Amino acid sequence: MRFSKYHGTGNDFILIDHVPQNPSKLAILMCDRHKGIGADGLIYPSISDRYDIKFNYYNSDGTIAPMCGNGMRTFVKYLYDEGKYLNKSFVVETLAGPIAVTHHLDSNWIEVDLGVPIVQLSQSDVRDGQSSLVAHELKINHQSIRFHTIVVGTLHTMVEMDESMDIETIGPKLAYHPFFPEATNVNFVTMIDQQHIKVKTYERGAGWTLSCGTGSAASAWLMHKLHQTAPHIHVEVPGGQLQVKIDKTVKLIGPAIKIAKGEFEIHE
Repeated sequence: MRFSKYHGTGNDFILIDHVPQNPSKLAILMCDRHKGIGADGLIYPSISDRYDIKFNYYNSDGTIAPMCGNGMRTFVKYLYDEGKYLNKSFVVETLAGPIAVTHHLDSNWIEVDLGVPIVQLSQSDVRDGQSSLVAHELKINHQSIRFHTIVVGTLHTMVEMDESMDIETIGPKLAYHPFFPEATNVNFVTMIDQQHIKVKTYERGAGWTLSCGTGSAASAWLMHKLHQTAPHIHVEVPGGQLQVKIDKTVKLIGPAIKIAKGEFEIHE
């Protein structure tokens, strides 16, 4: 099976050009960092009945993710590199809805319009649901953790960093806390100044990653709402740098880099 591998600020993905018979199983096989190629997720295109093309994403544990900001940028770069879709701008179908993308043809940078953040959440997102942007609080490791949860492409929970926090423990415990019936991504945010934040993310289905695009966008939007940060925010993640522009919608801008291409042998 032919594949390509890309990364977006360290968040790495395997891309294939066809719809596999069992994408969940294939994602587990290919994304294994010891027995496979190694990646945070598997991505492939398919035909869309409503938009230009469809984006399909599976986490490294085989679970489906409705959207992935970094993954979307690598998807756009892959399509362009392979000559499958050469328009500078187009609309991609995702499980989170249509996503408008723009390839900056003179660079490796891709712009992804993530739409308007959703603050009204159902009981499948958070216990008892949520009608507006509010702070929640849970006890984890005998420490009270205050957080906000919204949807930007997928469900994201933001915790403003405190030096006393053991985030390595808090991250997975909060992500899979019963408060979130279907788990959540957890972003630990540090505000450096009005134009600069740092974000470290524990992703449901993938664990700690070097970057999370939708998580960075959700964190930037929240800091803008809570602390009046600038509408154009520089986001520092462990794997590099991203930009988030906040206007009527939230736009994520960052690089997509090709790492390798080759053939993968499936051993049953």
